[in-house]
Amino acid sequence: MDIISHIPTFTPGRDESVGLNPLYRGTAIEVRDTLEGGRLIPEMAKELYRLTGRSPSPGEARSWENSILHVSELLAEAGLGDVQMLLELKLPITDARMDVALVGSYPGTGDMAVVIVENKQWSRVGLEPGSELVRVDYTEHAQVHPANQAWGYRQMMVGFVPLLRMASVTCVANMHNANKQTVDSISIADLPHAEPDPRYTRMYSDDDRERFIDDLRSVLSPEKSESHAKELLAATVRSTEPLMASVARGLGRRSVFPLVDEQREAYDYVRAQVERARSEQHKEVIVVEGGPGTGKSVIALELMRAFNAQGVDAVHATGSRSFTRTLRKNIAQGRNADSKKFAYFNNFSQVNGNHINVIIADEAHRLRAQSAKNSKRPQVRELIEAARVPVFLLDERQVVRSSEVGSVELIRQAAADLGLGFHRINLRHQFRCGGAPEYIDWIDRLLGLDPEVGPQPWTPLENFELRVAPTPSSMEDFLLQRTREGAGARIAAGFCWPWSAPRHHRLVDDVVIGDWRRPWNAKSDSPLGRIPPSDLWATDPGGFGQIGCIYTAQGFEYDYAGVIFGGDLVWRGQGWASDPRANKDSQVKSERNFDELVRKIYRVLATRGLKGAVLYSTDPETNAFFARLGVPRLDANGGRL
Repeated sequence: MDIISHIPTFTPGRDESVGLNPLYRGTAIEVRDTLEGGRLIPEMAKELYRLTGRSPSPGEARSWENSILHVSELLAEAGLGDVQMLLELKLPITDARMDVALVGSYPGTGDMAVVIVENKQWSRVGLEPGSELVRVDYTEHAQVHPANQAWGYRQMMVGFVPLLRMASVTCVANMHNANKQTVDSISIADLPHAEPDPRYTRMYSDDDRERFIDDLRSVLSPEKSESHAKELLAATVRSTEPLMASVARGLGRRSVFPLVDEQREAYDYVRAQVERARSEQHKEVIVVEGGPGTGKSVIALELMRAFNAQGVDAVHATGSRSFTRTLRKNIAQGRNADSKKFAYFNNFSQVNGNHINVIIADEAHRLRAQSAKNSKRPQVRELIEAARVPVFLLDERQVVRSSEVGSVELIRQAAADLGLGFHRINLRHQFRCGGAPEYIDWIDRLLGLDPEVGPQPWTPLENFELRVAPTPSSMEDFLLQRTREGAGARIAAGFCWPWSAPRHHRLVDDVVIGDWRRPWNAKSDSPLGRIPPSDLWATDPGGFGQIGCIYTAQGFEYDYAGVIFGGDLVWRGQGWASDPRANKDSQVKSERNFDELVRKIYRVLATRGLKGAVLYSTDPETNAFFARLGVPRLDANGGRL
């Protein structure tokens, strides 16, 4: 069972966007001269602040200066001084940046050629035994192998920029402070599960200068360099597609989704611990944490695919009925043996210690205190004890019920109580919401979930569209138009209306706002004509037209998210006011921390979109507040004003 492939085939007509931008562009000679004149780093810092609102750290600026000078001088020495250098180029669909992309022509053809350069200033480095990670300068923290890092960048560029599929694209790890002996100690050939293709991937030390120059000349020419660079920066970038669509499409194919940076670190670290558990009887608990869209579920499913290929007994577990049933539908497809690979957190109370090689607890913020009322063991302990390698992936800000207790501290303490080691990896880079962490930050501040900063004016982003709708019908019209363009969209709402059982085999229009009436998604496990069961509302095309809630939206993603704020959370004067009387969810409305839970619920609903979101509140003052923050409005027919 080959589980998942995350670079789908290019489908004409799917919504595309422009998403590549460097902090600086110029020929190698221009870059060198600007750097030596003391102007380059300030210009890059200014552009970084303009794009992200942050300034580079002193160490980051020094790293730029040293590595960029080395590469520009190398190109000049190679006679490639007119080759374009794109410095700190933003990767497609994410906020991660790669160090340098060199753009020119393939010698003798005039066709576009790109060389991706990952600069490392490491001097001493060694391969972590039994893994694809490396340990640098005797530090405690293992890091992603530079060849894997460069290869991931290459795969992401080729996978999401269709223009590059007709170009020569190679990648190099430039370890210009290391010697050849050091680089040979982490040879790509020594990686246990080497993925980088040696035809497109190289590593160089300071001793390899002549070989590096010769190899650059073999794949790069300055011919048409400027026009190719402009063409690349203007190229369309395919947006990522919802996870479950990729899962369904990826069956039977080897995964090629490019895990990058901390995603790759987590993936390699877990695989290394499986080998270590076998050889040393070593056991530790691993936590991978990150916000919406940082790739937690992608890592989980990539690990499942890899372990399945290696014959390693691995189980994916969640606390979400919808998420697990969807995985079973898309992956196991009714095969009983494969369905058992996708379980629930409460399935391990009777499992003997270390009976399973790996348990990957996805959405671990949804852990419960116990699996059953009469259970004496905490649920987190059941999971840890059942597996040789227990892995938890979570986002603490997605806890939306008081019965959910999953947190980093809970898992750390459980590991300590059992005398086990604990390893924590934080995912920084954003892939959902157009690779725009600015939107996630804006939502957190809007909803008062950032303790230091309150609601802020909205600054339009190039790769994520945010709108406020004057009516629910205008929201629906806007999203319907996006679906006609090939995108996926759903509307979800706060639980502020009753939820009726179907009548005469039809859903009841419970969500009533003025003369606009729509049903909640189906309650049942079975489809109702073209209407999918509740667990498949977010992924089945028939889900558009019904209104989802936190129980059917959490854990999923779609291209455009419509969010209806009900009367349970409204803006009054200078702050939010929550009202449990307006909420119809018996599991939430009676909780003492209702105010916190309802904010987190709307955060989850508002961060499901890959490409955009539309906000609407039934409360006029709240809707006016969204517009006052500078969120662009839709017109009455769902058009962009």
